[in-house]
Amino acid sequence: MTEPYLLPRGNHACLLIHGFVGDPGEMRSLADYLAEAGLTVLGVRLPGHTGHPEDLMAVSWRDWLAAVRQAFDWLTDCYATVSVIGFSLGGALAALLAAERPVHRLVMLATPYRLGGDWRIDVLGVARYVVPWFYLLAQADFSSPDLRASIWRRQPDLDLDDPAIQQMLRRSIKVSVAAIDELRLALAATRRVLPEVRTPVLIVHGRDDNTADPASASAIAARIGGVRCEIVYYPATGHQLLLTGPHRQMIFHRIGRFLSR
Repeated sequence: MTEPYLLPRGNHACLLIHGFVGDPGEMRSLADYLAEAGLTVLGVRLPGHTGHPEDLMAVSWRDWLAAVRQAFDWLTDCYATVSVIGFSLGGALAALLAAERPVHRLVMLATPYRLGGDWRIDVLGVARYVVPWFYLLAQADFSSPDLRASIWRRQPDLDLDDPAIQQMLRRSIKVSVAAIDELRLALAATRRVLPEVRTPVLIVHGRDDNTADPASASAIAARIGGVRCEIVYYPATGHQLLLTGPHRQMIFHRIGRFLSR
């Protein structure tokens, strides 16, 4: 797993918050771009996101938010201006933070409005005490560019066209049901506080996102309380919009322009 990083540059600092079962590395390309533009960047790692599934079992969404608060408060002690950029779950945590802290600019990337899925989502609160694990790749399509980019970022030598490798991944990549329920609770908490977000917001979403419904962007924007909320959709772009897709550099540029205002 990628370690947290601090790229000290100018007096405008950006806090980068990664997604669920992710790590700071999934946002590193954006971090490098912003640092090149003269912004200080801190990429945090959320509690329990160590690469060991067992470490997420005893972590709550409040632990994730507490870590984000601590990182933001440290930045505000050291830098004049602090903006926050969150990817997926990180976008929800960034909004929770912006509802209670003086965030200069808020960027929400591929952030779900609620946890998608079938009827099993409604029983997560009970299932977490009965079923320990959910196998993330059990039904995975290994031809998906999003999935391949996400796996290759951590294990670049894997042959994802090899049926034996695919079967190994289907049986080994797991996350605790309790952690998925904490994700559900985090998104619910975010929906409640969106009207309290008063900072300018940029929401970026891919039209082909199969993880966070693209309709999430407009649903979030409709509840944001800020005076300015911009939504940008990118075609031919999936959930991992910072790792793959034809518009990665355009997304980086768009975020940079928004932060410079």
